[in-house]
Amino acid sequence: MTAGSRQPDHSSHSVTALRVPGLTASMPGQTLAPAPGGEGGARAARSGGVVGVAGAVAGEAPSAANGGGAPGRAGPGGAAPTDVVAQPEAVDWLKATENGNGGPPMARPRAAAGALFFDEEGRVLLVEPSYKPGWDIPGGFIEPGESPYAACVREVEEEIGIVPPIGPLLVVDWASDGRVGDMLLFVFDGGLLPTAWRDRIRLDMNEIINCAFTPLSEVGEVLPVLHARRVRAAAGLRGQHHGAGYLEHGYLVPAESPPTAGPVGPPASARSGAADSRPNGG
Repeated sequence: MTAGSRQPDHSSHSVTALRVPGLTASMPGQTLAPAPGGEGGARAARSGGVVGVAGAVAGEAPSAANGGGAPGRAGPGGAAPTDVVAQPEAVDWLKATENGNGGPPMARPRAAAGALFFDEEGRVLLVEPSYKPGWDIPGGFIEPGESPYAACVREVEEEIGIVPPIGPLLVVDWASDGRVGDMLLFVFDGGLLPTAWRDRIRLDMNEIINCAFTPLSEVGEVLPVLHARRVRAAAGLRGQHHGAGYLEHGYLVPAESPPTAGPVGPPASARSGAADSRPNGG
């Protein structure tokens, strides 16, 4: 996913790919064509924002203002229906919590979404952002009021210029540390990206400057450790029919083969400083 602080970084990495401004990059055997332009800077600025994800539902109770009735509307059996309103004490509690004046603490994780696309050889599509070192999968931060799936579709179009069909959720990964806080990363299955779609990939050469299909065995060479672990875990769940996997710091939880003693999930060393402000669903 492509989100976070956008500081240009044009250093070379272990994945070799073509870089031609305004053209597609590193798609074997495809015809290069001019990229649509004009919105790269705006997209980078929008994707760079860090979005706090939070929400709460106020309690509901009958209204006492009109005796529980609503003029002009009949309920079951001809009885006047009951108005549903938020309880005043619930509203006050939410306000107090929001202002930090009381109530239990509530997590407000940042959230991001991205997709895994594959070619016929089983390689996964990675993109190279201009604003940070290393590579990532297509994706980015979720905007306020936007669903993870909608964010994934939007970010894929913004970053590689296509809107291919995107399949179900593969994993949701929770990660946290004292530096970047809590994060939720949603990774969807983009499936096989046929040649017809690959030929239409266009990079704006502003936010994303390169892309390449990379063997899963080599993603650890170009992705941060946590990202590589998440990508491999998500790829391993493709084609299975027991629903999406839940990860913590890239580890499947509960583990398929839990140890006989000790907690299930990532080791303590993985929890310390493992969250990365550059999500890949993210």
